[in-house]
Amino acid sequence: MRTRPPRRQFGVSLIELMISVTIGLLLMSGLVTLFVNSSDAERESRKASEQIENGRYAIDVISQDLRIAGFYGPFNPTSNTSFVPTSLPDACDTAIASLQSALGLPVQGFQTGTSFSATATPSTSCATWLTSANLAEGSDILVVRRADTTAVVPGAATTAGEVYLQANPQTLAIQAGGGTTSCTSDASGGSTATITRKCLNPPTSDVCPTTCAASTTPAGEIRKLRVHIYFVAPCSLPANGSDICTGATDDSGSPIPTLKRLEITAASGATTFKIYPIAEGVQYMKVEYGIDDQTGVKNVNAANNTNLDTGLIGDGSPDRYTYSPSLADYSNVVSVRVDLLMRNRQQSQGYVDSKTYSLGVDPASPSTAYLSLGPYNDGYRRHVYAAETRLINLSGRKENP
Repeated sequence: MRTRPPRRQFGVSLIELMISVTIGLLLMSGLVTLFVNSSDAERESRKASEQIENGRYAIDVISQDLRIAGFYGPFNPTSNTSFVPTSLPDACDTAIASLQSALGLPVQGFQTGTSFSATATPSTSCATWLTSANLAEGSDILVVRRADTTAVVPGAATTAGEVYLQANPQTLAIQAGGGTTSCTSDASGGSTATITRKCLNPPTSDVCPTTCAASTTPAGEIRKLRVHIYFVAPCSLPANGSDICTGATDDSGSPIPTLKRLEITAASGATTFKIYPIAEGVQYMKVEYGIDDQTGVKNVNAANNTNLDTGLIGDGSPDRYTYSPSLADYSNVVSVRVDLLMRNRQQSQGYVDSKTYSLGVDPASPSTAYLSLGPYNDGYRRHVYAAETRLINLSGRKENP
């Protein structure tokens, strides 16, 4: 009797299949966890990089602007005793006379002091742009005035509504654009310049060789005027599409505090101001001013504390610091310290900000912070960025020869 050979088994048994599926699920679970953790780490790293980039960029933009504050081409303010204003200028006044009188204060500000709930109160003419809804509570406002570092080439057109500055070492004038300049015109292009300059030697090397060859004095340099007003707005993109923040619906329902700059410009041939965003995530800005009102040298007129070498009060170095300068203080500012409290644009899941942040230095106690903020106990990561900038054009004029 023949026996039947055993049957071969194909595939796997149910038990083997279940074991394989279980092992696969465990491996998949580990891979998913690894992927999620990696994604979270990458997301937090991206948020941190974005915050660092925005913070450094914001500080750099302000610092570079401050370094050029008070640059008016060849004009030397010490040669004109009427250059210092007798009252604080209206920062947003676009009248030619007002703009010219304001040049005596290359740096100006509006403060909230140590209040976290108050908004700064800017000049009257700024009400169109710097409304209470468009200003973050507790942050200061900083105004910088200067001219472009590049002069308008004779023969180039100026823009109607833009404001220009024509100067030589002794004289300065603010002028409206709207014409083609020449070697004998002002910024409007249609008038003979009353502010002139010397020709280069030899005259043929001058940018105006024909005028110089005719023994005629060419027009003074023409540069575009810059008035920059830095402030912190409670949002980046207003919900209504304008430049003015409206409330909780801004930035798609999650308002992002943003450093912005109000700049003098032209619109439809008229002089106006326009708001430009600088860096998102700036929550607070505090501005401290270094004042040079003591000469600290022997060569001094004791009656008025004037440095006999420079004709100015001071020696180019700050003697004291203040967060609320007077009119006289603004005339003697030689450095500016800016502190920014930055936060991420988005919250970090599972993170609670329990830190305390120090902004500025108390002028009465240099070892103490001017402001202490937090803890916020929310999900935003924060960091403080600070820089003190020497105002080269202002402090340099006071330096001892």
